Amino acid sequence: MTQLKAWSIVLVLLTAGLAGCIGASEDLEQNALDETTGELTTDRAWSMPTSPALYDVLEGVEVRMPSFDGTEISLGIFRPDIDGCDWDAEELPERCQLPVVIDAGPYYGDATEEVDYRPPLIEWLVPRGYAVVHMAVRGTGESGGCMELMSMNAQKDVDETITFLAEEAWSNGNIGMMGRSYDGTTPFMGAAMGNEHLKTIVPISGVASLPDLMFKNGTSEARGPIFHSVVYWGFYGLGLLDGGEMGHRSDHWTAQACQEVIDGQVEGTQAFATGDTSAEYWRVRDFQDRIVEDYDGSVWIVHGMEDWNVNPSQVVPWIRDLKEAGIETRGWLGQWAHAYPDRIDEHRNVRWDWAQETVEWFDFYLKGEGEQPPLDVEVEDSLYVWRSEATYPPADAIFQDLALSADMTLAPPEDAQEGAFVLTGPPTGEALSGDVGDAAGPHAIFTSEPLAEDLRIAGLPRLHVEATPTTPEGGQLFAELYDVFPDGRTVRIGWAAMDLRFHAGGNEDPATLTPGQPVVAKMEFEPMDAHVGEGHQLRLIVHKAGVEDIVPSVNPETAELTLGEVSTLQLPTIER
Repeated sequence: MTQLKAWSIVLVLLTAGLAGCIGASEDLEQNALDETTGELTTDRAWSMPTSPALYDVLEGVEVRMPSFDGTEISLGIFRPDIDGCDWDAEELPERCQLPVVIDAGPYYGDATEEVDYRPPLIEWLVPRGYAVVHMAVRGTGESGGCMELMSMNAQKDVDETITFLAEEAWSNGNIGMMGRSYDGTTPFMGAAMGNEHLKTIVPISGVASLPDLMFKNGTSEARGPIFHSVVYWGFYGLGLLDGGEMGHRSDHWTAQACQEVIDGQVEGTQAFATGDTSAEYWRVRDFQDRIVEDYDGSVWIVHGMEDWNVNPSQVVPWIRDLKEAGIETRGWLGQWAHAYPDRIDEHRNVRWDWAQETVEWFDFYLKGEGEQPPLDVEVEDSLYVWRSEATYPPADAIFQDLALSADMTLAPPEDAQEGAFVLTGPPTGEALSGDVGDAAGPHAIFTSEPLAEDLRIAGLPRLHVEATPTTPEGGQLFAELYDVFPDGRTVRIGWAAMDLRFHAGGNEDPATLTPGQPVVAKMEFEPMDAHVGEGHQLRLIVHKAGVEDIVPSVNPETAELTLGEVSTLQLPTIER
């Protein structure tokens, strides 16, 4: 990827942020089963529950809740029409006390609006005895305050909202959260606060660690320096795109000057330049450890293994840590991008059972009804076949090593030829166009022999490559792994990125490099579940030109790769 191409992605990301793409707009049908066959119908825009709807849905009501510091948070509350239930009464019988599911995010204009780029929770849950609440996060929609992008104040707002709703007369005290993208991140924020009323969360393509999303082993996304101040503060805090209407929040602009916005711009720019995310700004936006330590509810993670917006490394291998911590955890990991499991316009192999599975999940954890859902990880491989794993990455995965050989092959380590390859800068042509004849160039291409049998790669492949920097800055390395078909077609199945100052991994404490002194860059690929067929080849390309929306160094420094058994591609493989 050229630097021009990488920066052009910014234009897309400015409008996308963490937002979900607007899906099909057909009306949701209540009948999810074919009346003749009894099978799930597949002629709608998305799935619907198979359990019967019991109630009509009342018109949404907006409530302004004062948060911990007096900031008003806008809540849109949707409840069922149940005979004899006066939702304004101070006391209600048990049959009128409802479990509550919150969708919290920055994309609301009016919190009582219904929009089809969110999970259709109102249509799914309210007719089945739930209250659904839309929460406009601080500084967005009709909520007061400044758009602080996942700050501690924003996390406290979620915590306050959970408690507020749990103590309402019409609530049974059990709260769940669900949403996609930013709305899939707020459930993690709520869980990190450890609120006893939050019984379960269903984050879809949610951000579990903002620093690890924006910065990967010292490299930076194009969004990194502008994510807070431009994408969210500008478009949704000032309301330039909020609700689809320019200037929707103009009456709130006086509240949009706050220290968090300044910190976001300063820390984003600083981390973009250094790769270091050790500042407190980033620490409070990393939710993983706090959830493992403080959350006492259940988690159902839904995420795309091809998600370009919120990388699947946000939840893999963390989903394994949740399980090991004793948190009841389920996972659906599908071969889709920033998408829902059941949208016909977003990907193939739609999960038409998702709506009913969601109802049954909330029934168990918020109503105490039905059987406990399976706590496995369902994963879809590159052939679009689903299977169940106890955890993910699979516990029985065995790493198979292939060395980067000087004859430009991927070979068994004992057969690898020693040598060196000098990466000279960004590629000037198509990296897959052919082999590299000289031991220097903009990209190094290594290709395996045709596979003698099928290979199933599951989890987090690693590339450990010895690299010698020529400057104290070291520069960056990028790796892409391809499946090469017998007819020459290629399909990329994974990528990895690293700044050599972070050669041990992570985004904190960059090393001091000495020109001419080699280091081992311990790169880890994004999660993959790839089936590579017999007779296919693996192709690894190592370069310095950026990948996805991660931009290369402004002046990519030359680096020398040591070839032979010291540099290996390590593939986690399973038999199924």
